[in-house]
Amino acid sequence: MSDSLDQIAKEILQCQGCELRRFATKPVPGWGNVGAKYFLLGEAPGHEEDEQSIPFVGAAGRRLDKLLALAGININDCYLSNVCRCRPPKNRTPRKKEIAICVDFLWRELRLVKPSYVITLGATPLSLFTKSGRVSTMHGTMFETEILDV
Repeated sequence: MSDSLDQIAKEILQCQGCELRRFATKPVPGWGNVGAKYFLLGEAPGHEEDEQSIPFVGAAGRRLDKLLALAGININDCYLSNVCRCRPPKNRTPRKKEIAICVDFLWRELRLVKPSYVITLGATPLSLFTKSGRVSTMHGTMFETEILDV
């Protein structure tokens, strides 16, 4: 069976792969289209995303909308996703084993979307693409990389 974004979303909504699902209201699949130029990658859903099952609709999404407008990027040119698809309790940082369970969904989305740019929003998503994962040293830096194992 060939992969599609709809298939991946269905699998995410049914996933029971880690303890995060116990705490989440709803898992949050990615949002956007195949061929989006920009792939925006966050850490995990926040409170509003958890309730609506849509990425970047909460406070972080409102900030993101402002930043995209400043950069002249249309949201329809973006695919929005997170490393983890369920909200961690008390908004804590996802643990490595939780990331390892969710990351396959991300790699499949990336292969389908084929974006020109992946924009990591924070240390957790950055750590998937660089060994340091240190936002302070990488902030605002464009680089080419291979996808790293978790």
